[in-house]
Amino acid sequence: MLTFYEFAAINHRLSVISDTWADLWTFLYFLPVGVGRIVRLRYSDITVEHIIFVRRGRLKEKHLLTPLVIKKIIQRRRESYPEDIFVFQSHSNRVKAKKKPVTIIAFNRALKDASVGVTDHTVTSKCA
Repeated sequence: MLTFYEFAAINHRLSVISDTWADLWTFLYFLPVGVGRIVRLRYSDITVEHIIFVRRGRLKEKHLLTPLVIKKIIQRRRESYPEDIFVFQSHSNRVKAKKKPVTIIAFNRALKDASVGVTDHTVTSKCA
């Protein structure tokens, strides 16, 4: 389990790498859902007060109240990337022609890099 200091230090380092990674890390901290559901989150799944994680496979539909910090991130990301469908949409050259969410593999790699020297724990998207 990470301390709040470790979480904040990793978040700061992620923000240097990419605002997307820092925002995704914050989402994981504040929302009790897995990273797979968060990366597939579409703007169409967000209402004024709730985030709706649609049913997918064995996972049931889930409605969560949106914390203020998450609302601000969503608003900032929407203003920065108005054409995006996904909240965490990839902008890399490998998917430039398609609208796809970021990959969990790339996020975990960024987490590994950002956590070096901050904690002795192995940091992945599952430990937020």
